[in-house]
Amino acid sequence: MRSAVKYSQLIEFWKVNKVSNGQGGSYSSYTLDFADYAYVVTKDESKTLQEGQLILEGFYEIYLRYRLDISILKSHQIKLKSKNLTIHSIVNVDELNKEYKLIASESDNNTEVFINGNPYENYG
Repeated sequence: MRSAVKYSQLIEFWKVNKVSNGQGGSYSSYTLDFADYAYVVTKDESKTLQEGQLILEGFYEIYLRYRLDISILKSHQIKLKSKNLTIHSIVNVDELNKEYKLIASESDNNTEVFINGNPYENYG
């Protein structure tokens, strides 16, 4: 586990809610679930299209202290400064209940890209 001083960047976790528009459709509404301080490692990110598949290279590694009072889900959207991030992987580091490691990339507001496959799903 990293020193507590390392957890210096405030990040917010937002829940996505589907709201009916009253005409048979729906739209997304966001509510703040919780905020916490994290240690963020930024990796270079690039997006390329290969054979009709969007390939993501680069990501953010986000480390948070383990907390019993929260539940982090892949459906959360992360707000880091002015960036919106999509969670790809959630790891309880060494299964010790001391630290979470999240793998995330910048959101492009195109969530259907990740329905069939996730390039970071088994990132370890």
